[in-house]
Amino acid sequence: MIIKNRNLLAEGAPQTRLTAAIASGATVYPVANTAAFTTSYAIQVGETGSDQSEVLIGTVTNSGTITGAASNFPHAADAPVYNLRFDQVVFERSTAGTAGTATPMTSGTITYQADALNTVFDDTSGSASYAYRTYFKNSAGIAGSTSIESDWILSAGFSFYSLAKMRERVKEKLWNDTFVSDDMVNNWLNEWKTEMTNAAISVNQEYSMGTVNIGFGTNGLGTIVTDDFKQPRRVWVTYDSGANYYNSTKAHPTSFLPNQQISSTAPKHLFHGDSVFEINPAGQGGTALVEFYRIGTAMVNDTDELPLPLRGYTKSFIDYGLSQALQKDQKFIEAKTKLTEASQARELFKLESSPRDKSSQTVVDEVEATGELSSWDSLWG
Repeated sequence: MIIKNRNLLAEGAPQTRLTAAIASGATVYPVANTAAFTTSYAIQVGETGSDQSEVLIGTVTNSGTITGAASNFPHAADAPVYNLRFDQVVFERSTAGTAGTATPMTSGTITYQADALNTVFDDTSGSASYAYRTYFKNSAGIAGSTSIESDWILSAGFSFYSLAKMRERVKEKLWNDTFVSDDMVNNWLNEWKTEMTNAAISVNQEYSMGTVNIGFGTNGLGTIVTDDFKQPRRVWVTYDSGANYYNSTKAHPTSFLPNQQISSTAPKHLFHGDSVFEINPAGQGGTALVEFYRIGTAMVNDTDELPLPLRGYTKSFIDYGLSQALQKDQKFIEAKTKLTEASQARELFKLESSPRDKSSQTVVDEVEATGELSSWDSLWG
């Protein structure tokens, strides 16, 4: 079972360059500047994925020299040098799948393989039912010498709708992806997720709904702190811990009259700013059940997936990501083409999302008869 950990430590790390070539076995590294470098952190000599790039523990000795373990390869002058916190990858395994606890494997602590895009470990006794995690480690034992664990890694890999797979698809379509980091692509994909969510809401107000219970005090005030809250749709109020709920009517701050009596069985609510609401009548605390429009949450972990309604439009995410990458590469015509393709997919999504539920006819509300004869009545006597 081959387990891979992506090599991203050099992205955003302090960087300098060799001021002179060094031979294999060298322990002194002459560099242009060590101002941002930290003793006992690792140094990476060479670009990630380049032949003979390597990672070693280094000690800053003065403004122009780093000493460390003997280099395994020669390096030319002007080769990049990065200051990394860690120099090892620890591979963990759970034989009970993601329900179990991951523990480090025997021989599973591997030197960071900077000459490749991934650090790789072969679990020769692995099984398709096992789950894996990784974390970074500093072999010098500095304070905070280990990172947090990664997401679970499964033998089947990431799903087609996951953040990791979509990011991979964007990079696969670029002739050269060294100028874009994973964080950049993640940001672009989340930008488009927000765009698609707003597009759906614009044609279907039932899309992406959420509910939350918020307590309020005797002054009637409560605050919505849900991360994906956009705006309220409906509010119910209970004063007896959910035994009875009453539909609250939206009110305006200037609509209340002096000495106006408001019944607790017909409450009113209003919003102060973006997230603070007020329930009337005041004087008794309770709970507001707020139904709201959601902005959606950002995809952060590699395993995070698109919501079900967006999964049929993954190509629009890839096209948008490509448009941003191509623009960054100053390929403006190609970037515009990809942005147009993404926008066309968004418009198709809006068309197909309205109405969202196509299982039957839309319900038509009945209205009270006025007593006048309708055209239907006149035809049938």
